[in-house]
Amino acid sequence: MATGGVSTDKCRPEGSTVKLFITSYTDDFFAEREFIRREVLPELRSWCETKQLVVSEKYVKWGSIHPDRRDPTSQEKVQTSIENCYYNNVMPIFLNFTSEGVGWVPMWGECPDEHIEEYIQAYGLLMEDLEVMQGAYREDNHNSLFLIRLDSLLEKVPEMERKFLLQSTSASEKLKCSGDKIAQKFPPARLIKYHCEYKGLDSRKHTKLVFDDTLKQTILDFCKQRILFDFCGEQPQSFNKQDNIICQQHETFMSLKAASVLGRTDVIEQIEDYVFRGDRDVPLLLLGEAGLGKSSVLCKCAEILTHKSRQGQLKRSDGKSWHVFFHFVGAVPGSTNIEPMLKRLLRSMDFINDSNMPRDVNAAAQMCCSMLSNPNTQPVILLVDALNQFSEEQAAKVMSWLPRKLSPHVRCVFSSISGSQQHRTLMKRETKPIELNISPLDMATRQALVNEMLTKHHGNLSDSQSDTQPLEMTPGQKDRLLAHTSSENPLWLTVACEQLFRYETSDTLDDRIECLPEGVLNLLEELLKRFEGESGGTLIVATLCLLEASAAGLHEAELRELLADEDKLMPPAPFDEKDEKETSEKETLSTGGCVCLSEGKWSRVFSTLRPYLRPYGDSHSGRIDFYHTTLSKAVRQRYFQKKDDAVDENIEVEEERPVGFNWWHKKLADFFANVDSVDRYVEEFPHQLVCLEDSYRLGRALCDWRVFDVLYNEEFSSQILAFWRKVGSASEMISQYEEALTRYEEDESGNEEGVSVRYEKVCRIVIQAGKYHEALELLKTALKIEEKELGARPHRMVELFALMAEIYDEKLKLNDFVSPSQLPDLRKTIHYGRKSIAIRRTLPGAYHRFKLGMSLMKLAFNMESWQACGGGPELSEQDALTEGNKYIDKALKIFQELNDQGHYAEALMTKGVLAPRGCMEQLKLYNQAMDLVMQMYGEYHILTSRLYINIGIVYEDNNDFNKAYEYFKKWARVSEEILGPEHPKTLRAKGVLRETRYRSIARRMGEFYEDDDDNDDDEDDAEEDVENPDMQHYDDPITLTNNQQLIMENSLIQESGVPGVGPTLDVSPEADANVEVNGYFDENDEQNHDSGSDHENSDNENFYDDNFEDYDEQYMLYADAGRMGDEYNINILPEDDDDDDEIIQMAARDHANMIRGQRRERDNRYASDSHESSGTESDSEHSNTRNNQPD
Repeated sequence: MATGGVSTDKCRPEGSTVKLFITSYTDDFFAEREFIRREVLPELRSWCETKQLVVSEKYVKWGSIHPDRRDPTSQEKVQTSIENCYYNNVMPIFLNFTSEGVGWVPMWGECPDEHIEEYIQAYGLLMEDLEVMQGAYREDNHNSLFLIRLDSLLEKVPEMERKFLLQSTSASEKLKCSGDKIAQKFPPARLIKYHCEYKGLDSRKHTKLVFDDTLKQTILDFCKQRILFDFCGEQPQSFNKQDNIICQQHETFMSLKAASVLGRTDVIEQIEDYVFRGDRDVPLLLLGEAGLGKSSVLCKCAEILTHKSRQGQLKRSDGKSWHVFFHFVGAVPGSTNIEPMLKRLLRSMDFINDSNMPRDVNAAAQMCCSMLSNPNTQPVILLVDALNQFSEEQAAKVMSWLPRKLSPHVRCVFSSISGSQQHRTLMKRETKPIELNISPLDMATRQALVNEMLTKHHGNLSDSQSDTQPLEMTPGQKDRLLAHTSSENPLWLTVACEQLFRYETSDTLDDRIECLPEGVLNLLEELLKRFEGESGGTLIVATLCLLEASAAGLHEAELRELLADEDKLMPPAPFDEKDEKETSEKETLSTGGCVCLSEGKWSRVFSTLRPYLRPYGDSHSGRIDFYHTTLSKAVRQRYFQKKDDAVDENIEVEEERPVGFNWWHKKLADFFANVDSVDRYVEEFPHQLVCLEDSYRLGRALCDWRVFDVLYNEEFSSQILAFWRKVGSASEMISQYEEALTRYEEDESGNEEGVSVRYEKVCRIVIQAGKYHEALELLKTALKIEEKELGARPHRMVELFALMAEIYDEKLKLNDFVSPSQLPDLRKTIHYGRKSIAIRRTLPGAYHRFKLGMSLMKLAFNMESWQACGGGPELSEQDALTEGNKYIDKALKIFQELNDQGHYAEALMTKGVLAPRGCMEQLKLYNQAMDLVMQMYGEYHILTSRLYINIGIVYEDNNDFNKAYEYFKKWARVSEEILGPEHPKTLRAKGVLRETRYRSIARRMGEFYEDDDDNDDDEDDAEEDVENPDMQHYDDPITLTNNQQLIMENSLIQESGVPGVGPTLDVSPEADANVEVNGYFDENDEQNHDSGSDHENSDNENFYDDNFEDYDEQYMLYADAGRMGDEYNINILPEDDDDDDEIIQMAARDHANMIRGQRRERDNRYASDSHESSGTESDSEHSNTRNNQPD
């Protein structure tokens, strides 16, 4: 969502021309070029005129049937134009057209030279074409969109006319052997595969095509978002095509389930009453046992609300429209993972965008909690089916993403099995949800359901023109069927009718009705037995087992290929295992190509299982999976679990996986190991290896760059780290990645740019795993390549220097306290932060302005830490605070111009931290920040909790302990709400309230903290929890959002003077060091967090000082050398030229100071200030010991 609001003239770079390049094959894509010229460009130009922008387009054609007729000079001019854009740090927009069969235009060094030469020959490329396309296909340009025409078009083109369309050749097929290069290099959101309809040839033999209606809007949306970001300072909404696909899949499931609802009018009315009548601040929970129809009812409600919303009928009394969001767990692939659901919800509410995406499930949960509790959140109705079926993430189990008190504009309707962990968690809250128990079917509804099933059965027989006589049921037989207790469960009744209609005749119907077992699982168990006994039963059972073993369902083509070898469909008996091993290799080799189950056999299997499977579309391109999870449970219980055997309880036996479990997962692992689709490979193959506990193959798969590129996330690659935890320690992950990088460097098809990017990405993964020493070594290599081989490009160097500063900063956070011993690492954090800023200020565009503001804010915080450490010979305490205030003032100006209220509030808080301890200026800044945060995010946000503790410290410093107590209570309450009761930060907040002073205040006020008791031992424990003075704690950073555009009041943008130096800051240690660090807990790499110790983390052992001096001397980019500081001297804030020049000069001085500082002996003035122990303090001393520093 946009953070704009500033004038376009003010924030736009000096040039106002949008450079647009359209690339395509010369002798094809004439229709696409005309489509861009006539349909897209006129609307884009009109829109740009409103922004005072001009569009300049160039059509870049590559290849030809007649390359000798082309003029190379035209390509040279295009290449010069593209290079000028990059040289001036202006990222042009590229619309790259290609076909599915041809795909990527190869570059020298990406694959063997003979393959490229063959490709050049096949498609008539000039050497200049490759140079031009290298600029168009750059990975670091986020403004490139790939439009891939599907080859299904060729099926509709007459044979004689196909020669006029671009087609695959043996040359392009050879390139595909190494995978889909476009998919490997670019995210799915920028790959658009489009259909078109063939309408013949025109008089010039150009193809006439009709394009899908959505193609124009897709191209326009992409161009507008990138222009808004680059020229108008607006953060783009996440260009996430996958969200639309997932939403459509959920809607298909919703429509199907809603159509099967009979009765339940009373339940639907109660849900509508909850949504529309009165203010509700708690969720509604639809409860019932499996099979009672909770999902169908929720789907029906979602369908009704969605229809009203689209008709404009879903408005509140204040005129605002309700936004409807629905999610059916288990209905579509990946829907059981809560993290994508939370991010999809946040994106749909415009609460996040690509620049502030939460890095993991916990950050996403915190954001959702903040959004759903914020009074300023737009009205939303959230419907989530089957909470109990979410995977085992902690956030899903403890419902940390759902606030205890909902915003007045938020309605949440959930369904769950009664007694599930999610149900119990919500009922333990002080504000309990509204429970709505779904009742069994009444007799009238049951009768209607049986009649509907009979009608459907007769219709199916009529459609198939079968000779089978339709089954008729007498009223008496219906009564006996409905007399079963389980008939009040709609799932049981549906399965029973399916069995009776399929397997019984009028002669056997009475007996069969009487023998139907009670209970859904028992009935499904009998159904599976009947499948086993009928003709073709092995195929049916194998299909069910394969679906159960899959990660998220299977395609029809995949199933038919897996079922082709009918002799190997079921796990072998124990005495057959040896024979199977001996013959498996021979049979594998003898299978020449892709063999599939015949159409006839597949039709019989699918018609039998159709009532129990989720539909997968008329085109058969969707996933086949279970319609109801109870069938999945029945299959798992019968074929995947060990049968109960008599076991001597006195004999200890090692628990083994059942044969069926391993056999089915191995079958899928072997199959997906060789699939062509990268997406399916990534989705299924690692999952199967995890199930098999095959850590060796899983490690090799994770080092496959195809897998890496799909799973990698710059902020936090949670999936990659989760898989590696199944392999082994973080050290094992790093070792295998280092080997993979070595192989990548040695590969002749690689190039230096790709190698540098690979090292950087692996470095970020290693940082996320908490291994900073190894991350530094990887980053050193990326920097060497960038400087020595690629010319130290500014847009790359700025990111690498920022990452270097981040490594040192993360290392500092491993320490419980700030102490003088950390000055060497803090010195390097500041050094690389300044170098990054010196380059960043020369780069135009909203992205770099935002990053500049963030770097300045972090640098201001580092300066405060420097002051807290006592300063150093090159920078005194007073000078550090003076510099810190300059940096934070500049950051405030940047966030003000970007109208980024969230980070503006954080910068205000940071400025407060820099103010003298306990002064009214500090309190004023905190309150200003709090006003913004409450307006933006509401109370339940991590930044709010940080402000509560900081404001409490101000009152504590001024001896107003009653007021401090009130803010510390709010701190504890908000921390528990958004982080959970057992989070270290929550425990730390509760520990403050247990201190003697605040326990006394609580008793005096008649309040008792929830963890309080009357045990006198608690008094002693509280004394031990008192913080150590003159120490400072490092916290983790938070993720902020930009969900609203606000006009700031004048009081918030006035500049304040530079504050003086306050007392040394201090803080309490964080509780419980043995927690998962950055998503990767490695018990072999636990750090020593002795409370009160100023000893540096044992993982690092000052390796930076020992190992990095040589690198500083050889590979550092000096700002005073002129290349970065002068050649690209574009001022972001012209009025601050002097300050900006000072930053560059500081960056240049830092290197020499750092080397001199390493040779200097440690300053002994700190020897008497050692904090080896954390003894207790008196009340009079304690008022100056609390940490008021941002995370």
